[in-house]
Amino acid sequence: MVCTLALAREVAMGDVYVGLMKRMDDFPAGALESEHLLGILRLIFDEEEAELAIDLPSSLEELSSIAERTGRDPQDLYGILEGMADKGLVFAREKQGKRYYNLLPLVPGIFEMQFMKGETTPQKRRIAELFDAYYYEGWGETSWSSKTALARVMVVEEEIPRSEEVLPYEKVSEFIKDSTYMALTTCFCRHETELLGKSCGAPKDVCMCFGPFAEFLVERGFAQKASRREMLDALDRAEKAGLVHITDNIQEKINFICNCCGCCCGFLGTMTRLNIAGAVAASRYLAGVDPDLCDGCETCVDVCQMKALTMQDDLAVIDEVKCIGCGLCVSSCPSEAMSMRAREGWAEPAANLVELGAAFLKERGKL
Repeated sequence: MVCTLALAREVAMGDVYVGLMKRMDDFPAGALESEHLLGILRLIFDEEEAELAIDLPSSLEELSSIAERTGRDPQDLYGILEGMADKGLVFAREKQGKRYYNLLPLVPGIFEMQFMKGETTPQKRRIAELFDAYYYEGWGETSWSSKTALARVMVVEEEIPRSEEVLPYEKVSEFIKDSTYMALTTCFCRHETELLGKSCGAPKDVCMCFGPFAEFLVERGFAQKASRREMLDALDRAEKAGLVHITDNIQEKINFICNCCGCCCGFLGTMTRLNIAGAVAASRYLAGVDPDLCDGCETCVDVCQMKALTMQDDLAVIDEVKCIGCGLCVSSCPSEAMSMRAREGWAEPAANLVELGAAFLKERGKL
């Protein structure tokens, strides 16, 4: 999707950043119109970049095609697009000697990449403040209250019941084993909250990226290429820190696995802070407690990022509505009183990003 006549008129009549804000709303997760968002866009796009961004596609387009369509000199266009890629505003890829580009959505995309490098400059602090205000102003609610979840929980795979047939897309280790290119980057959510002075202190070096997007992040200095061993080590660190594995709500060719806390994470935080159930798709499993084995130690209560466990009469009790099926309570239970079981009414993830994006756009009346 590229610039519409309505957007062109908006830009011609006034502020190019208003046009860019409206362009951002064309993406599946959308973008709530707001003075806070305008402030963000003015900080991260210069005026020339903003004008070009309005006319960039949402999926990859070859450089010469963009140049011809926009009436720009290919060499000048190349320089602008490369600069925008370095800033995390567009995705860039080379295929068969040709350069391809597309505008990144606000989320997942531009928001995350503003904090991936772990920078602590005054500008990054200001961007963090604006995003935080934007989130609570209504962006968090409007972006994550869709019936279709953008992301899904992946259970600690060692805790999947042996009686259950394990689906290929349920095992984090399988994605790591099968991926030809992987990278580790800074947890953008915890870095944003750190800039705001309210981080929980959980590890930040456990955010995982895969495939062409991982290559792009490494090329532009947003991530570090990682081996399978390094990825598995990061996975282990995340589980020991009580972090939840979250990935694209699709079955194949995932781009990321975040390792999330309920306090800083944009995904889980929408559920814990804004009380929007279903902002993240739960796993196919649900935790359960054997009262005969539970010794009331409260370890599970402490580790649960969703506050789904409470103590009643010295026994752990699970709120099945809040339980997202991550399995951390099971893996941390010293008395082995916790276990996972199949969840009823579970919805299968979309096949791929195209199918997921189409579902979002259809729900928003844009398809």
